[in-house]
Amino acid sequence: MLKKLMKHLTNNLGLKVLSVFVAVILWMVVVNYDNPEMTKTYTIPVTVTNDRILEERGKVYEVVGQSNTVTIYVKGKRRFLDSLTGADFTATADLSQIIDLNESSNEKLVPINVTARRYEKDINITQKNVNMQIMLEDLSSEQFYISCDTPGTPAEGYAIGDTSVSPNLIKISGPKSIVSRVNRVAASVNVEGLTGDITDNVIPILYDENGKAIESTQLRLSQEKVSVRVQILGTKTVPVRCEASGKPAEGYEFRGLEYAPESIQIKGEPSVLNRIQEILIPGEAISLEGATSDVENSIDITPYLGEGISLVNPEENKVAVKATIERLEIKNLDLLVKSLQVLNPPDEDKYEVTYGDTKVTVSVRGRSEDIAELTAEQMEASIDLADLGPGNHAVEVNVKVDAKFQLVGTVMLRVHIMEIEEQIEQGEGSGGISTDEDSGNAGGNGSGTGGTTGGGNSGGNSETNGGSGGNNGGSGNNGGSGATNSNGESGTGGGNNSGSGGNDNSGGNSGESDKEE
Repeated sequence: MLKKLMKHLTNNLGLKVLSVFVAVILWMVVVNYDNPEMTKTYTIPVTVTNDRILEERGKVYEVVGQSNTVTIYVKGKRRFLDSLTGADFTATADLSQIIDLNESSNEKLVPINVTARRYEKDINITQKNVNMQIMLEDLSSEQFYISCDTPGTPAEGYAIGDTSVSPNLIKISGPKSIVSRVNRVAASVNVEGLTGDITDNVIPILYDENGKAIESTQLRLSQEKVSVRVQILGTKTVPVRCEASGKPAEGYEFRGLEYAPESIQIKGEPSVLNRIQEILIPGEAISLEGATSDVENSIDITPYLGEGISLVNPEENKVAVKATIERLEIKNLDLLVKSLQVLNPPDEDKYEVTYGDTKVTVSVRGRSEDIAELTAEQMEASIDLADLGPGNHAVEVNVKVDAKFQLVGTVMLRVHIMEIEEQIEQGEGSGGISTDEDSGNAGGNGSGTGGTTGGGNSGGNSETNGGSGGNNGGSGNNGGSGATNSNGESGTGGGNNSGSGGNDNSGGNSGESDKEE
């Protein structure tokens, strides 16, 4: 059996060896056809390492052009390459290996090292660019306040209240040329249609002076995110009321206040808003003291809002106020003395009252449109003669005018009060007192009485001016009788040292005038 088998194996041995060789060749051809060697191209990002080394030197880098990526050519069998992607390769640039082309230049090269995560021994990697080009720049760090931006509009009847950002300070580090462009840092929360408070964590946004956002991977922020809280308050429209203090200069009048706006929109908690009915700007904010022309002012209403209240639009905090000051006109009016009301006159049986003028002039100040219509008949005037005795007096005229007018100065009237003494003497008439201001008193300082003493002349129905004077007569020194009036009533001159005498008839040199028979 064995011999028979060996015979079959050794039969045509050369042919069989050739067949095996051909089979191997065919197998190799088939294998190379299905799994040929090939080359693939990949572009992958370059990861920078050891960047802290530059920061320690006060420097930062910026990649020039597109050198932060590297193009590689990978050669290998298809079965390897078909399963590889760009993620299977790592490209790094180690800043500790900077190639210093020129010490005086900030332009540097950093070698790029590419490694495969798989099949490293079965593939061959070739790089198109072997260096990453960078530009060195001074490192800068600045701290900024984070403001809160609230784009959008809350629901009707609501407004944005207090806003807060925590933390509200942020440190920004990076190339000086970029950090210096940062003008403002803000955290933004959309409040469109909100009716209640909102809290959110957001990424701070950097803005330049033109309000354009700054985006740079070279900047490092001390806070990646910040917490923002926005308060939503109720709103209310309330009227504005203004007051003024002080008095304008003499001869000027305050006519009224004009101001705008006449109402403002405020915001606050509902419990606080319900108590607010108006916003009052007090008088001390608008002084009219000594003013001779209109007073205009722009007043910040914010201090008068009260605790817990603020403006919906803080920029609309000014109220324009105008106080109108008008110069008053003066008008002089004549009042007849006979039209004056006399209060507390003396007893007309004992005293006679005469006046030095027939009219008095009253000066009244008022608005032009009112003063033009004012007449003397619209005024009430009076004099008060209480407690006034015989003699000459200057009496103030009390004038009453409508409250819209002002009296200028004091009106005075000359008043003369004379005492009447009735004397009944035997066989003689007595002189009377004239009702005319020009009627005279008896001359001398004394009147004589008694017996047949020398005296003045009496006239039945005559009126005399002047008086008779005695010279050391028996009836009294320097005595004199006054003028008689037409009714035959006699009046004696007011005198001192009156005396009586016997039958001395020495009252000579009596004077008579204008006696009518």
